[in-house]
Amino acid sequence: METALKLMCVEVPTEIDDDRLTAVAPDCPSRPQLHGVRSIVWPYELPTLTVDGITCVTPGMTWIMYAGKVGLREMVMLGDALIRRDAEQKCCSIGQLESAVTDFLRIASFRGRNRFQTCTRGLKLIRENTDSFPETLLRLALMQRGLPCPQVNYCLELPGGTGGRGERLFLDLAYPQARVAIEYDGRQHAWQWDRDQRRLKMIGDAHWVHVAATNADLCSEQSRAALVASVADRLERQLGRRVRVGKTLTLRQLSDPRRALAH
Repeated sequence: METALKLMCVEVPTEIDDDRLTAVAPDCPSRPQLHGVRSIVWPYELPTLTVDGITCVTPGMTWIMYAGKVGLREMVMLGDALIRRDAEQKCCSIGQLESAVTDFLRIASFRGRNRFQTCTRGLKLIRENTDSFPETLLRLALMQRGLPCPQVNYCLELPGGTGGRGERLFLDLAYPQARVAIEYDGRQHAWQWDRDQRRLKMIGDAHWVHVAATNADLCSEQSRAALVASVADRLERQLGRRVRVGKTLTLRQLSDPRRALAH
């Protein structure tokens, strides 16, 4: 659980973080009874790896173990955290997560099938190469209200001057066809102001529209709806056609296997 994640330097969502050490046992009689240690029973095969001499559960299996304990929102956040853009934070690929779920299906009992279904839904919503949890929540907010899934960490190639070398900007979320960028602004330091203004100018010079989102935009249903309406308005202006915003879907509805996600 979170003990294994922290050993692998994975960012853990606050909603599921626990300061206690967590140990796993194959059955109830084998559960360790130690002060400050939370023990859980896992009757299935348990692939492990060793980090600094300590044996812990692999990232993929840890993600599967959470499927029976947390909601779909936390599963998507954790899935994104396992496959971050930063090489030092990236523990696995989405393909490895998919393989872990497939392997689990082969050994799971009927009771484990519900866990498998939760993982399958989570896989439909997670994306590789994110940088933070707010980015994940921002992407989900757009999708839950009917907008297509934006591209994650889109690389915007900027032309250089005469004989000069162009620059590259990585945008948190982007709709390249419409040239609309949506980025989470969690920066609070005044020394970054000059850099941020230069970045915004470069985006504007490339004829892109920039939408900044803050924590306030994600903290309530009303603020999320207002943010999505703002993004839809920019898409309409850039594309020259109507962009519809639908009623809010739950993540379960959004990840329904019968539903095709627009990319």
